[in-house]
Formats: sequence, structure tokens, C-alpha cells
Amino acid sequence: MKADAGVRIVYLGNPLHGDDAAGIRALALSQALSWPAGVELVDGGTGGVSLLPLFQHCRRIILVDALLSPGHEGEIRYQCNVQADSLAGSEGLEHGGGVKGLLALVPLLVSPAPIIDIFVIGGHRFTPCSPELSDEVSRALPELCRRLHRYVTEELMPSDTERPTGGTPQSVMGSRLRITGCVQGVGFRPFVYRLATELGLSGVVGNIGAGVDIRLAADAAGVARFCQRLRADCPAHARIESIAAEPFSFASVPHGFSVTDSQAEGQGARFPPDLAVCPRCLAELADPDNRRHGYPFINCTDCGPRYSIVNTLPWDRANTAMADFPLCAACRQEYTDPTNRRFHAEPVACAECGPRIWLQDAEGRVQEGPTAALLVQCRSWLKQDRVLALKGIGGFQLACDAGSATAIASLRRRKHRPAKPFAVMMQDLAQAEIYFELNNAELELLASPAAPILLLPKARLRLPVQGVVPEALAPGMACIGVMLAGSPLHWLLLNEVGGPLVMTSGNTAGEPICIDNHHALSALAPLADGFLLHDRPILHRCDDSVQAWLAGRPRMIRRARGDVPAPIVLPAGLDGAVLALGADLKNSLCLTGGGQAVLSAHIGDLANPACLDTLAQQVDSLPALLDLAPRAIAVDMHPDYVSSRLGARLAKARGLPLIRVQHHHAHLVSCLVENGQPPDEPVLGIVLDGLGVGDDGSLWGGEFLLADYSGYRRLARLRPFPLLGGDQANRQPWRNLLAQLAQSLPSGSAQVTALVAVQPALSCLTGARAQALLKMAGHFPQTSSTGRLFDAVAALLGVAPSELSFEGEAAMTLEALAEGAQANGCYPFGLSRQGELWQLDPAPLWPVMIEALLAGQDKAVLAANFHLSLVRGLCALVRQLRRQQGVSFTTVALSGGVMQNRLILEPLSEALDAMGLTVLTQSQAPSNDGGIALGQAAIALAKRTTDV
Repeated sequence: MKADAGVRIVYLGNPLHGDDAAGIRALALSQALSWPAGVELVDGGTGGVSLLPLFQHCRRIILVDALLSPGHEGEIRYQCNVQADSLAGSEGLEHGGGVKGLLALVPLLVSPAPIIDIFVIGGHRFTPCSPELSDEVSRALPELCRRLHRYVTEELMPSDTERPTGGTPQSVMGSRLRITGCVQGVGFRPFVYRLATELGLSGVVGNIGAGVDIRLAADAAGVARFCQRLRADCPAHARIESIAAEPFSFASVPHGFSVTDSQAEGQGARFPPDLAVCPRCLAELADPDNRRHGYPFINCTDCGPRYSIVNTLPWDRANTAMADFPLCAACRQEYTDPTNRRFHAEPVACAECGPRIWLQDAEGRVQEGPTAALLVQCRSWLKQDRVLALKGIGGFQLACDAGSATAIASLRRRKHRPAKPFAVMMQDLAQAEIYFELNNAELELLASPAAPILLLPKARLRLPVQGVVPEALAPGMACIGVMLAGSPLHWLLLNEVGGPLVMTSGNTAGEPICIDNHHALSALAPLADGFLLHDRPILHRCDDSVQAWLAGRPRMIRRARGDVPAPIVLPAGLDGAVLALGADLKNSLCLTGGGQAVLSAHIGDLANPACLDTLAQQVDSLPALLDLAPRAIAVDMHPDYVSSRLGARLAKARGLPLIRVQHHHAHLVSCLVENGQPPDEPVLGIVLDGLGVGDDGSLWGGEFLLADYSGYRRLARLRPFPLLGGDQANRQPWRNLLAQLAQSLPSGSAQVTALVAVQPALSCLTGARAQALLKMAGHFPQTSSTGRLFDAVAALLGVAPSELSFEGEAAMTLEALAEGAQANGCYPFGLSRQGELWQLDPAPLWPVMIEALLAGQDKAVLAANFHLSLVRGLCALVRQLRRQQGVSFTTVALSGGVMQNRLILEPLSEALDAMGLTVLTQSQAPSNDGGIALGQAAIALAKRTTDV
């Protein structure tokens, strides 16, 4: 051992213990390399406290060891400036007294203590009396030595010409910055490299499990200047949450600035959702002189797949679906060129080294060849009114000609989707503006990196309409969903076709979208006439996000591709890891940790076993990806929700607390969370939705709750009525009309008889079945559901089908009917006290509406009047509550699926604001059941603040 060494590398291992010999074998390989003066290589044997003398008279120690790591054999990791507590959970780092124990003793027994780094290689075969390494470790060992050599020679030690003469290198003090936030997968390391180079700073940057690690050889003023620019100029898709600085000692002045290999140190790193193709990549895609001309997987640090292809963090190519696509020489040159925008762009590829596309027809014949020729064939199919299944970013989609009623009808027939709207995809903003009059906010949303489906009013279609068939796309609806081509493959297809395409989820009815080629070829065979396939794996299923512009803000209808896994910041005081499993309809789950909440992509309705399987997979995969271990599980209070039963099984199996949360309280708190409302400040919540079980066992759905995060008090409700036929009433609107009329009109009412005479479709109100249902009314569950009230009005006005084909259909057709008219009157709602609860009663409006209908008034005007009447009734109830003794509030939060109705949300928000109340609404999470898991998680945290 040298008396004084700048860097001492200690190789640990047992040569007769299988993969445990990796450190000793690395010593032999390292000795064949040329090392700078001041570097010493030492055989540390099996370690233990006997190594303590090696830690003396040395500025930096590097330990090289094997790590027991099943499933990650051959994986190389290193940590810089480690301490004993930073190795928590590193079970394989045990030799003799153990590395962790050794590191705990160093600061106690060695002064001054050296800086300690660790290089480890994952192994799995630690067999006694076995001198052989596993194949995975043997193959990876030379790379470990190369990385170690590069780290020492390029980052720790200066070149010979830069070394002070006459001695070992002198240590240099600097700073270590740990950056948290969305700083992986956004070009952050290349940005740091360019910034440091511009400022003349030396050091190194790399991804770590907790975010990004930067080490700067600079004084305090230089570091401050760097941090100021870091925040001011950070990449467009990056979000810096915190910058933690601490002193750092370099063994010598680093040579320039470099990007180093990633480390698995820490947890909680954020990375962006999938990003729509950027303008610069589109320009290259369309440029015949560019080497990526027409390449359907072009991307850079500003765009391309992220969440859909990540396997684990840190964000490196080896940890993504691109791991099996080695870079060609040209792509590697770009990847390693700090001046290139593809510098460390992990999904970067080209036609020489990247994914490829091919076609398969309904008979199973495969067609390969140039991209342009394959797209010509796709155009031919689509112009023949055929349905094309294509593999997109987060899953498969089904496409057909948006201008062909025949093609759209065929797709509806095959998908068993008679009325639910289809979205349409446009090539770009220029094409979208050909069809729609768009405002600036809509233009910005459509062209955003999320590239969502945006609901646009049919009323703003430019006439004459050619190239789309509005009523075939969204029959009876007020809006059409429009999105722009979000990937280069979509852009090339739209460019070839020359017009808009229907673009809908690639799944059979009610199931999650397909993500695997083999599964899609089987599951979608009855739906598609041809398949456009590629070989880049999709690791995370992610349907298209849906948004609407309502009440001056974007509103999330379905949170998925482009928005997941972007976190929602939790208010101060809500710390801990909780897994919330959401509701059974529009299911998504939520995971919290580090003061943030991540909602999963939309999963679907859990009555479908495939959707339940997807939820069960997400329960494991999302915590693993985010490296968070839940300490409690939250579920809906409903005892029969399959999500609640799954949560109960998980909690029991994992020994975790199970927290049951009331449905409407969760809706309300989801709104409070994204508005940053403090957890202990009560607000009035108005929650209007379909239904959810209440704490009294009945089915709620029109609720006024005085609540904070940890509890609520029910102040008022919509007057309950029986769900005639139980769950059938959720699918057959006429049953709800029958129940409402029974509470409003006397039996055998002449008004009902006259109504049936002019509207024969309502004969179900007077037949024997209706009488039998009314006699059994006391045996059916009672509900205060606002959604079922909308169903009843839609049935009265003849715009509801006898049986719904999708959830919310009747309410959406009623809203669409009302959008085309101006309200000219207001129907009465009753207001009464029932025990401790105030009650908003729709009974008085029915005879007035029926009389207007019999008088021949325009149904659209009646629909508009109903919406206005409900808003005024809600406001009257709020005024009554403000007068109630013992009730005090200055803020009102609006949530529930009904708050996605423009004719309710906008006038209600305006009216409450005019009363001097602060109004909270939702944008980041859906106000429907798709956002309920966020509220469940926050409530669970609030209830378990002390121990979660």
C-alpha cells in the first residue's frame, strides 16, 4: 500500500464463491489498463474491518464489488460519495464484516475520512466452492472496468499536462447539486452540459434514481450563477422541483464537463409523458434531403415516446423498449455530440438501426418494403372503406375514412358501438382550421405536446362540410373529438391519405386497448381489414387523453397518453405513500409519494375482466416504476365494487391498512387537491354524478357536503327516488322518468295519459310493467342521483334511447339538444328540510314541463330551460345553507361527472362567483370517476398523516 494515494481502488470478492468473485476478476482486467499517477489498485479480499487501514492517507476510495441482484444480472451501477445509510436494501454488499458495516466505521475511526465511491455489478450465482462466474457477469465485467477507468481518468484525474508537478493531484472543492422534478427524458443532461460549457465550468452530470446529479468544480458565486440559469433556461418539458446543494471534493480538477453513466441512487425521479412529434422533427421528416426523410420513428430530446417505452429508471436507453435496437454509427455520433439536439436522446433511431413497419392483411399475408409503398397500400385500403388497425404510441387504434358514412357505419357495426362518438384525427393545425373555427386556446391545446383529443362544438364546423360526416362521427352529440397526428407514423399516414381519419381505440367492446402485435392480430381480426404493425414494444398501455374547453379552462375528461405519468402536486402536509384503486367505472388508480400524486392512465370499466386484470397489473407496475412502496391502500366505500374487493385482498396480503372512502367525498377532495386547498380548511362541495354508496347505505348522487380532507358533513341532497328495477334503471332512462313522475303527479294523471298519446314511445309509463314497478318501489334502492334526473328529462323529451349504449349517453344528448336553443323560462324546484338535511326537489317542474311539451313548445328550449332551472335551484340551496346556523363557508368546490356539462358548469360557476364565493373546479384530473382515486389517496393521507 502506498503511503499516500490520490485514488485507491479496492477490489472485493471471494474467488471461490461464484459471482462473488467479480471484484477480484475485475482487478486482473484493470491491471492491464494504463492508470494515472496517484491511482492505486488493491486486492481487498473478502473485506471486513481489516480494510480500515486502506481508508487512511487517501483522498478517495473506490470499492468494486458484486451485488446479489436476481433479475438484473450483469447490470452495472455506481454511487458516488456514499455513506452507510445510502446502501439501505443493498443485500448483496456483504463480505466478512460487510461493506455497510465498514462504511459505518470509517467516519468514526479514520480522520480525515476519504470520499468513497462504489462500483457494483449485479450477480445471481453466489455458489460456495464454485470458481466460475455466470455468463451475464463474465460478459459485463470488461465494460465495468472500462467505465471505472473512464470515470477515474476523465472525471477524477486531470491530464498529465494539467497536473501540478512534483506530487499527487491536489483535491479541489466544489458543489454537488441534486435536482428533483421532471428532469429525465427531457434533454436535461444535454442542457446542463451546454450550460456548464457556456459558463466555463468543469464537472459532470448524470441521471440518478432521484433525478439528476451535477458535480461542479466551482466557487459559490459560480454555482449560484449556474443554478440561476438552470431554472431560468431549463428545457420546455422539464420541471425543476428542488435543487439541493452540498460541498463536494474532487480528487483533482476535472477535465472539462462530461455526461456520465446513470446511477440507481435514490428514488422518486420524474420523467415526462409521451411527447408529440416536434416541429423540427416534422421538418426533417418531410425533407427529401434528410437521412430520416419518411422515417416513421423520428424523435429527439424534445419529442417522442417516453412513458410508453420506459422499463425502469434512470431514463437510459438500456432501460427502455429501445434496448434491443443498437445505435448505428451515424445515430451514435448524434447521440454523443453535445451540439446535436439528439445528444443523449434515448429513443433516437433511424431506418438503419431502429424500429420498422410492415403490413398484414385479413388473410394473414405480410407485406414488407419501403415505408412510402406501405403507406400507399394503407391509403388504398382506407379509400375502399376498409378499417385499418395500426400500432400507435400507447396502443393500437382503429382507423377509417372520416368522410365515408359507409366506413364509419361498418366500424360501428363491428365494434358494437351504435352511438358513442368517434374521434377524428387531422394531420396538423392547418387541416384542423379547414374544418373548424378555432380560438387561440383550442389551437394551443391541439398543438400541445400532449396532443389530446379535444372536444370541439359541431356548431363551429365550417360549411359546407366535406371530408367528415359529423352525424356519423358523433350522432346526437354537441361536439366532435379532434386530435392532431401525435407521432411521425400518424403524420405520414395522414399526409398520404390527404384527409381526416376516424381514430378510435383498438379494442373489442369494453376491453383495454391492445398493445402487443400477436394479441392485436387475434383480438382485432373481426374488426379490421388490415394491420399496420411495427416492432417497437409498448411497455405501458396508454389510450388517448380527452379534454374539453369549458368555463375558460381546459377540462380533463380522460387522463391518459400525453398526461400520464405527470404528477399532481399535493398540498403541504400530505406526505406518504398511498395506493388508491379508484371506482369501478372509468377506473384509474393513484399512487402518492414525495408530496406528489400520479394518476394512472385510464383503465376502463372493471365489469370487464380484462380491465380488472389491467388494474391488477398496474397495482404492481406503477409502484415499481416510480420506486414507491405504498404504506396504505384506499378504496371506495361500496362493498360490491370489484376495485374495493381487490384492495381488501391486497391490504390483507401485504399487511397494510385499508382505508374505505366515501365516493362523493373523494370526488370533492380530488378537486381540492389540484387547487392546492389546505387540508384542514372546510369548503362546501357540490358533487353531482351518477351514483355512489353513501355512509347511510343509500345511493347518493346529488350532494352538498361541508368537508375538508379528513371528514365531511352532509348538509343537503337532491330528493331521493327509487331506482325502479335496480341496476336496470342505470341503463333504461324511462324507469327514472316513471319514478320521478310518481313523486310528482297523482296515479292515473291525465297529463301522463295525454303525454303518451302525443309521444307513443313513452307508452312504457302506463303499461302493466310500469304499475308493477311502482308497486314494488319500496323494495328498490333509493338514490339522490343527478345523473338519473338527467336521464328522466332526456326520456321525457324523446332524446334518450330505450336502453343506453354507453354511460352518460342520455345526459349528453340532452345537453346537445339544449345547446341549440336559448332558455326562455325557469321551472320550479322545491326546497324543504328533511330531518337534518335540506332537500332540492324536482317534483314541481314535471307538470310544468309536460304542459309545455303538450303545448308544442320546442324541445330544445325545454332542454335549455331545464339546465337553467337546475342551476338556479342549486344556487337557491347554497343561499339557504349560508343562512343556516352553524354552517360557514366562503369556498365552493364543484365535482362529479355532471360538472363536465357546459350548461351546468359555466352558469353555476358564474352565479356562485357573483355571490362572493370562491369557486374551485377541476382541470388536471377528471371530475368524473376517472379522477376519484386522487381524492381517495389524499383522504387516506389526511387520515394517516402521523404514520403513513
